[in-house]
Amino acid sequence: MPAPNEFLRDLGHEEKPPKRGRLKRIIIVTMLVVLAILIAGLVYLGSSLAGVSKRPFSLTGLSNTNGRTNVLVLGQGDPGHAGTGLTDTMIVVSFNRSTKQVAEISVPRDLRVDIPGYGYAKINEANALGGTNLARQVVSTTLGIPIDYVVSADFTSLEDLVNAVGGIDVNVATELSDPEYPCAYNQYLACGLDIKPGLQHMDGARVLEYTRCRKGTCGNDFGRDARQQQVINLVRQKIFSISTLLHPSRIHSLTTAIRNNFTTDLSGTDMAQLALLWQQQKGQPIQLVISTAPDSYLTDAYGSSDLVPKDGTFAAIQAKVQGIFN
Repeated sequence: MPAPNEFLRDLGHEEKPPKRGRLKRIIIVTMLVVLAILIAGLVYLGSSLAGVSKRPFSLTGLSNTNGRTNVLVLGQGDPGHAGTGLTDTMIVVSFNRSTKQVAEISVPRDLRVDIPGYGYAKINEANALGGTNLARQVVSTTLGIPIDYVVSADFTSLEDLVNAVGGIDVNVATELSDPEYPCAYNQYLACGLDIKPGLQHMDGARVLEYTRCRKGTCGNDFGRDARQQQVINLVRQKIFSISTLLHPSRIHSLTTAIRNNFTTDLSGTDMAQLALLWQQQKGQPIQLVISTAPDSYLTDAYGSSDLVPKDGTFAAIQAKVQGIFN
């Protein structure tokens, strides 16, 4: 007597595959489609960002010293903003290649340093006096680490980046009130600013206010530096989220925002490698704001706005930065 399966085939019926097998194939196909879309998004992102670089192509690989790659991020005002060329934001993002850790080091704009060829001045003047190469040299000498790459951007870049990824959710620790905050339509007029505490969704314009305010209860330059580090991490998480990588219009808006507002000496291939390192980041970033706090390193210089090391040298700061992953 034929087996049941053979009997069904003899009658012109095919045995239907088990439902579990069909479900498994559907899941595999879905995962492959999602993976293909993710890869396509990353390839498009990488190829589009090549236009941002001063040297789009390089096959030498990311520079690193002792397993670290250090990127200096310079933020300055938009064209026409007061203090053109002054870099009020100076953050070194350091990648530990072996441990996948990331450190963020904020350098205060009022730090008094020796700028080669110009004498002593605030560190944020280096870019205005000699461009990104001079800024790189001064920051490298001050912190005692090599600066492998420089990324330069303006205020609009942050606003456009945040809008491109659909905004970010920010946990505001305390109320921020700055009655002297400048108006968006006229930087020479004060419109004031008030941001309530708590978790809130912010668009680009609100994030720019959140990271720029420094008077009133905003915690001066050091409070601003800490919020900038917070926002960098929130934007990083949103960029590498599925909601962005599977959203073609967001990918397009993201690359447009970067092309329009950023310049760098990272090559296209360097940026791809760096993006992978950042995406693989383990744990929360190690954050350092060099400040005048009791347990930090700086003090006012004779009552002026200039900041100098408490012990008269940069040795303690350099030791901290050099060993930040220890």
